[in-house]
Amino acid sequence: MNTLHNLPLKALLAFSLIANPWFADDLLAANPDDTPPLSMYRGDNGSFLKATIQADLAVFNQGNSWFGNSKGVLGEQSDFWWESLLRPGIEGSFTATRSQKLYGRLDVVQANTGTEIDGGGTNIGLGSVSNLRIENGYAGWRSGTLFSSFGEDFLDISFGRQQYIAGTGFLFSSEGGAGYKRAAYYLGGRKSAEYAGIIRMKSGGWSGDLFYLEGDDIAEKQTRAGGATVDYAFEKMGNIGGGVYSVESEKPALDAMKIHDIRGGIKPFELSEGLKVLQPLTFEAEYVHEENVAGFDQGRGWYLAASYQFENIPWKPKLTYRYASFNENYQTLFYGACDWGTWFQGEIIGEYVLFNKNLDSDMIRLKITPIEPVTVNLMYYRFTLHDPAAFTENNATASPVTSDDYADEVDLIIDWAVNDHFTLSLVGAYAEPGEAAVQHTGGSDNWTTMMLWGCVKF
Repeated sequence: MNTLHNLPLKALLAFSLIANPWFADDLLAANPDDTPPLSMYRGDNGSFLKATIQADLAVFNQGNSWFGNSKGVLGEQSDFWWESLLRPGIEGSFTATRSQKLYGRLDVVQANTGTEIDGGGTNIGLGSVSNLRIENGYAGWRSGTLFSSFGEDFLDISFGRQQYIAGTGFLFSSEGGAGYKRAAYYLGGRKSAEYAGIIRMKSGGWSGDLFYLEGDDIAEKQTRAGGATVDYAFEKMGNIGGGVYSVESEKPALDAMKIHDIRGGIKPFELSEGLKVLQPLTFEAEYVHEENVAGFDQGRGWYLAASYQFENIPWKPKLTYRYASFNENYQTLFYGACDWGTWFQGEIIGEYVLFNKNLDSDMIRLKITPIEPVTVNLMYYRFTLHDPAAFTENNATASPVTSDDYADEVDLIIDWAVNDHFTLSLVGAYAEPGEAAVQHTGGSDNWTTMMLWGCVKF
């Protein structure tokens, strides 16, 4: 590996040295009153002002990317690159009468992509890319005990550049875009909407949102969305929720869509004393129906998952099966990541190739904790196309796609929480192409990737 390739590895080593556990211990020793690191002001009743900083660095190496034909698909070879994010900011909260709080946050993200072409080919023609822009810039108010009959902080109103998340991020999670001139395609760091106004309400098990947002995607489609979300959490048993939304876009012009979403999770045996062995069994599901006001074809996306947590076995294994389906008319909107595999499905296929449209997937996931700060995920995916003919029509393909068999993928992910401020992740993935992938990309080799990712956060 040449000197350029060694640079991000050296940086990652330095990264780990400045954030090792001894460094964290020194910080705690220097703050015996539990004053947060980078604190600038602490007042009465929890008022505070503090600086924040987050730094991410990831190094990627691929073999036979795009099933051995990345040059044919992207126009350039993609095998090695690195990405970094630096996010300095400031946030604060002021507590007024009756525990009311005024709060806000401002931060910027410096994003970089270096050395070669990333896996999505977003920096082709740009080379190494650096970009600095505001990520969060919002202010808000929480009601405290002003409406005491409904509970503390019943009402929360915020506005500005911020992220709106609903449920597991199936529809709304990341309203920004990364890669291309913004750099750091994989790490992202661009999740906030150009503008979002959110009214949140919570009382007991009930919670709900009213929101309006303007997307900040790469293509600058000027997408606007608004609507209402309602959720109810049952004690121990699970939750149910959903929403009604309206979405429209100007570039290209998109007739307004009406979207209905219902989701939930349940542990059906949680309260059954006679069936304790079944208490860890959990079911989750979500269904989204998209209806174009002008009467065009309807979009449907849904998933169903079942999981079981083995509490009394060493390493506490959790086994999950999930089936997800998105028809050819489904609009992906603003989905994002709240966990590995949700909702970027697969570290190869879901990151670079198929984006939750015209796709059916099976996932089997095993999650274990061999030692307390280390978590290991082993994931298997089976990807099939929902409608091969529609896929050919809507994508540039090496030849007409007649098969629905796209790929099988296996991911191994190791997360190590070194201390409260420093985490490391090692990711390895392997994808074997099916006939549809060969017809799509023109490549037939097995695609592999490895990533080492470090994050320091204060």
